[in-house]
Amino acid sequence: MELVIDRAALLAGLALVQGIVERRNTVPILGHVLIEAAGGAVKLSATDLEVGLRTTIECRAGTGGTITLNARKIFEIVRETSSEEVSLKSLEGDWIELKCGRAKFKMMGLDPRSFPAMPGAGDSNSSQSGRKHARTDMNVEPAMLAAMIDKTIFSVSPDEARYNLSGVYVESPEAGKVRMVATDGHRLSVVEREIAEFKMVGGVIIPRKGLAEMRKLLDQQGGSEVKLTIENNIASLSRGNTEISMRLVEGEFPDYKGVIPKQSKYKITLGRETLMAAVKRAAIFSNERYHGVKIGLSPDTLTVSSTSPETGEASETVDVDFKGEDFSIGFNASYILQVLGVIASDGEATLGLSDEVSPGVITTPSDSEFTYVVMPMRL
Repeated sequence: MELVIDRAALLAGLALVQGIVERRNTVPILGHVLIEAAGGAVKLSATDLEVGLRTTIECRAGTGGTITLNARKIFEIVRETSSEEVSLKSLEGDWIELKCGRAKFKMMGLDPRSFPAMPGAGDSNSSQSGRKHARTDMNVEPAMLAAMIDKTIFSVSPDEARYNLSGVYVESPEAGKVRMVATDGHRLSVVEREIAEFKMVGGVIIPRKGLAEMRKLLDQQGGSEVKLTIENNIASLSRGNTEISMRLVEGEFPDYKGVIPKQSKYKITLGRETLMAAVKRAAIFSNERYHGVKIGLSPDTLTVSSTSPETGEASETVDVDFKGEDFSIGFNASYILQVLGVIASDGEATLGLSDEVSPGVITTPSDSEFTYVVMPMRL
């Protein structure tokens, strides 16, 4: 194989696969990118066996062939060069020569025949294990899907042992609507949108890593819509010349509807920036492990405070429209800041509170279909 590829196009393709390849793995080929050249185009593929990505870029000149190279090393080489073109040439014994302007590199590849197949609806692993789903296609605006991911993915559980909470649950509550839900047992994010002609029987759990890679692809330029396809035990997203596929998380997502309070005794609305700044400043003295802050309410005021016997205490008061009796409730500051981070900076946040032990609810007037539920802390 001998290729000449535009550096900018190659760099963009290699950047996409970086989140897929494993930094540490016991199977060396999973740290490589598969490079396939044919018919004036080059396909770049990477997988960790659960999530796979394939993208196609144009080739300026060359002959066909297939090689694999360490994904991070070739990315670093292409990123650091100032040449407009990159040439690749196969040598004997799986060695590859790279030329970038006046710089020359030799890299050892691996046998491309050992590169695993991408996760796909027709592969044996997806068809023999897990729940099978009839094919469902969702044509959606990239910005809409990106916003839905942003408003749920931060609530996914980082605990790998709780596998049924390790992704975002996607369902169609009724024809023409899609709902995404995520929880780690301490907080819950729910967002819903209308998508014409979309309908899905049951729900699926899309893994967090796959969603994170989807989110990166949604930021890419080109194309007015993307297609999300769910079939058997596989979800895939295609946009332009790039496709991401992943195995769905097996297991039952918990019954989340009963966790959402039907109503709150008090509702306090204030500027997102005002609340975020107050929580950030109060959290400076919060416990480093639990990050607890106390939100206190009294007539016309809301106070955010924290106390640490080792370092000190902090409090900040802001004016709010509140006429009830005094009470206070504790929350993890990180949980509050993360949800405020997905609300428009010029928007408002509405706190729904009932008492010291009931879950708090955070919504925003700018998105009536987004709800965040957070469990209180004892402080």
